[in-house]
Amino acid sequence: MRLLIDTHVFFWLIAAPEKISSTALSALTPETNQLLVSAATPWEMSIKRQAGKWPEAEPILTGYAALLNRLTAVELPIRAAHGIAAGQLTWDHKDPFDRLLAAQAMIESVRLVSADSVFDTLPEFRRLW
Repeated sequence: MRLLIDTHVFFWLIAAPEKISSTALSALTPETNQLLVSAATPWEMSIKRQAGKWPEAEPILTGYAALLNRLTAVELPIRAAHGIAAGQLTWDHKDPFDRLLAAQAMIESVRLVSADSVFDTLPEFRRLW
């Protein structure tokens, strides 16, 4: 199965795996599933770090490529189709990063691994947690 890892789950995999549900953690093994990390993840972390909201993200950003490699994860690029779909979602949620992750998961036919229950309000969307 192909799994798209949301930003917090990516951070927790590296810095605090105990925060990940046992169901999600057992699925996040490269031996059984392909792990994808959106290009939006370092973008979101960088913006929040720059704003002083997530200073702990600095070492993750500095070692991003090596950490992807360590997790045997593949970066999912942001394509125009993802951006268009994110903007056209009929969903009241306004967070642009969540909208992009949802659109990527839908277009790429992958499950999103996220602790954020806001995704449950998106019609016909199944998150893994």
